[in-house]
Amino acid sequence: MSVNKLSALVSVLFFFCLSPLLQAAPSRIELVNGDQLTAELKKETETHFTLVHPVLGEIKLNKNQVLTVEQIVSETEAEKLAAAPDSHQKSSKKVVDNGLFGTGLLTDWKRRVDLGIAGSAGKSRNHQVNLGFSADYTSDYTRISHKTAYFRAKSEDELSDHSFYSSINRDWLRPETPWFHFAGGRIDWDEFKDWDFRLNANGGVGYEFVKTDDWLLLGRTGLGFNQTFGGEREEFTPEGLIGLETQWDMNEYQHIEFANTFYPSLRDNSEYRNLTSFDWVLDLNSFVGVALKLGLLNEYDSATEEDISKNDFRYTASLVWKL
Repeated sequence: MSVNKLSALVSVLFFFCLSPLLQAAPSRIELVNGDQLTAELKKETETHFTLVHPVLGEIKLNKNQVLTVEQIVSETEAEKLAAAPDSHQKSSKKVVDNGLFGTGLLTDWKRRVDLGIAGSAGKSRNHQVNLGFSADYTSDYTRISHKTAYFRAKSEDELSDHSFYSSINRDWLRPETPWFHFAGGRIDWDEFKDWDFRLNANGGVGYEFVKTDDWLLLGRTGLGFNQTFGGEREEFTPEGLIGLETQWDMNEYQHIEFANTFYPSLRDNSEYRNLTSFDWVLDLNSFVGVALKLGLLNEYDSATEEDISKNDFRYTASLVWKL
């Protein structure tokens, strides 16, 4: 036998001897119904896991059926991990997001609902209710933010606030530059305005001044319009847009969001709107997903009729649940 053939034969035998050691580490898969599987995770898509089980062979599971996926670490790797100074920060366990209420909708979005109720009885009687839903999504090329809120307040048995809004904004990001493009819209309904409904849409360019794991600071500028329907004021107004936004994770339990957007009228230089919002969220129980949120919201509209306040100020205290 020639030296080349002998070398090839040794290489083949060496490969087959080592092949069990070269296989991917097995994973422990916990299903929604409580069952567990130990298998090799072969492939993952947006909707499915493909597993290789030593007895059942290749299995394809819908992500809606999976609760967690945890890679099994060998004793040698576990010893190395335990010896590492920051070993407490490393985990091989992955919680699978099955979407809103397990339906697959809004998968990998940050979803939360908040509810605030306040009231008093005695010399004066009043109550206040606010209900909100938000959903945010971020990837390398996309950032989407959605908010919906409902407000109702009564004082001395008289309704003092009854309103609703829903907004959505999308940013088209470019990882190689802090510049991005955006488009957004919002619809408002308010029983105490000089209009019944208002539709607002805009678009433009933005710039990320600071972007770290804990802090995001950005600015926006663009053009848009608002159209009011019903009431005493029904008109179309072209607008500019200048905005500043920030999000800050103060620590593991506290998060702050602030935004201020100025909308100058392009039809009348003396008219403008200014929208300001501030939210402080404190995690009360990260495992259950419950938090406390304090919020401030104010809109100034210079075109409002004289018998209606130009400032529309609201403050809220709510409990927040992650969905």
